[in-house]
Amino acid sequence: MDEIIKIKCPFDGAILSVRNQPGIEKKLVTCPICKQKYPFSQFKRITPAPSYQEEGDTVYPDMNGRARGYGAEEHTTIGQSQMNFTLGRLKVVGTTTSFQLRAGRNVIGRKGLKSLADFQIDTAEKRAMSREHIQIEVKKVPGKGLVHYVSLCKEKVNKTFVGNDLLMYGDVLILNHGNIIKLPDATLKFEIPDEDMTETDF
Repeated sequence: MDEIIKIKCPFDGAILSVRNQPGIEKKLVTCPICKQKYPFSQFKRITPAPSYQEEGDTVYPDMNGRARGYGAEEHTTIGQSQMNFTLGRLKVVGTTTSFQLRAGRNVIGRKGLKSLADFQIDTAEKRAMSREHIQIEVKKVPGKGLVHYVSLCKEKVNKTFVGNDLLMYGDVLILNHGNIIKLPDATLKFEIPDEDMTETDF
């Protein structure tokens, strides 16, 4: 049986459990959190102490998309009813534009020369949307996987809705697949792609 080793993603710090196979040093690994592909050699190998995995700790999928906790007896397939490790994306309704969210903070706003938004929406001449309007923070939550939180970037913005709920400054709402975010001058649909959570070249 192949040894299970833990490695740390160089981009977002996610810890992955993988099988130590012959020639693994020459393989590419796709992180299930940030979806970035890196040579195995760029991942830092983690040597856990015996008490590394405490009850309730986050369990990350291995290269085959299966969850494995340190010291676990077997692999468990991650299904829809279990933890989700897929990053969500935003589609601008009525256009072909979409934005792939990243782990951490994602700022969405109107396209402009002075905009600091990670994802900028072209509203033509309309200016009701702020240059930094909403933010979606993607966090790993023990027992739940990735959770997507939406909030306003600042207090004074035009009305913004998540579904039929008015988003107020200070509110932090959890997004679910299919949620509609109504910004001034644009409507976004939040989706969690239905795909394998881990891709590899193995």
